[in-house]
Amino acid sequence: MQGIARGHGALANSVRHAVHVSSEIIVPREIARSTLRLAGSQIFVSATIPLNATVGAVAAKDLSGHESLAGLSVGLAFAFSMISLFVVGSIASHLGRKPVILAGLSLLCAGAFLCGLAIWAGSFALLVVGTAIFGCGQGPALLSRAAAADLYPPKLRGRGVGTVATAGAIGAVTGPLLAIAAESTAGAAGLERGAGPFLLVPVLGSLCIWLIVGLRPDPRAVASDLRRWYPALEPIPEPPPPRPRNQLIRLGPARAAIIATGLAQAAMVVVMSITSVSLGDDGWADWQVQVLMSAHFFGMFALAYPVGLLVDRVGRRRTTLFGVCVCSLAAFGCAATGSSPLIAPFFFLLGLGWSACFVAGTTVMADVTSPQERGVLTATNDLLVAGCAAVASLAAGGILAGAGFWAVGVLFGSLMVFALPGLLRLQEPRIGEYEERPSSALAGTAA
Repeated sequence: MQGIARGHGALANSVRHAVHVSSEIIVPREIARSTLRLAGSQIFVSATIPLNATVGAVAAKDLSGHESLAGLSVGLAFAFSMISLFVVGSIASHLGRKPVILAGLSLLCAGAFLCGLAIWAGSFALLVVGTAIFGCGQGPALLSRAAAADLYPPKLRGRGVGTVATAGAIGAVTGPLLAIAAESTAGAAGLERGAGPFLLVPVLGSLCIWLIVGLRPDPRAVASDLRRWYPALEPIPEPPPPRPRNQLIRLGPARAAIIATGLAQAAMVVVMSITSVSLGDDGWADWQVQVLMSAHFFGMFALAYPVGLLVDRVGRRRTTLFGVCVCSLAAFGCAATGSSPLIAPFFFLLGLGWSACFVAGTTVMADVTSPQERGVLTATNDLLVAGCAAVASLAAGGILAGAGFWAVGVLFGSLMVFALPGLLRLQEPRIGEYEERPSSALAGTAA
């Protein structure tokens, strides 16, 4: 195995914070409570954010009068999510995760309320404003999943992230059902049906905000003193000074995880949002589209805990490779089946592939950073991932109008291949510890 870098230079820094644990690890009651509160937040967020790709995408097309703008709502939300994530990274590192998540939830509720008013009033301009505010809250609100990584030592980290992500299955299943009920209620009240789901968000969001207000201790405080909460851990050396953002994203494990997660996010978001428009044009009822979306969201979240177990047992790298392959297969399957009911299993697989990339990638971010660095790298990862989704969503509308739905699936399924070089160079001899094979060695192996 010549050519593999073993613990030198930047790569040595990437694993300098790894800690070994004994076989006996007891999760404290306070940590379990904090995990449940983060899980409650995830339920709400998982039920809310997809509205922008289903109801929002249809509203953007109808209010603008242009099918090519169907992806605008998703693309705009991700663009503003990038802006907010650039700001909140340092805040999460210095002030903690709790204020960032609270700000995200509040903006999510405010933006949804404006989107509901826009659909009711028939104002495309107001929909754009509401979507921008919605997007500003989207990124910080999603950090509840990454905050779970702070609460656990490396040996349990994948399961911690998976537990919170799995809670999203409840939101994934109940969200579309609540949206259907809200549309019917809005129609019965004389409002535009599409306004109902968005107007329901602030009502449910107030409960979620109450849950996070009671989050104690802050996950950052736990990560900074793991031995206080897990006495079985061996002594952990004092971490060196935090590294800057540009150095963190050059770490091989982080770079490979960011690319894989970004491509999976782009494929997932684009295929999901464009499908809702395509199915609507083919005569599917709103409730039928919502039920189909449930299969996708179920794949995203319902199996996240088993995926977390996989991350902790077979490794972060192998789980990510599995996710990349499943995402690509699912995108091609969606392109082949089109508006047929046969698209449902591929929608599920698209969500499952994304889940594997996300849970493994989030765990990698925690593996290679200290608590003081983690907020910056996690937010940077989400920023870049949101950027991939934003560009892809804005381009997808034109592809749909010019070449059709099949082209969208084929294109984004093919793009997943760009995640492979970084993952193939990366080695994981022990769970959560990484070595990187130089490109020359990889080329020699291929030859």
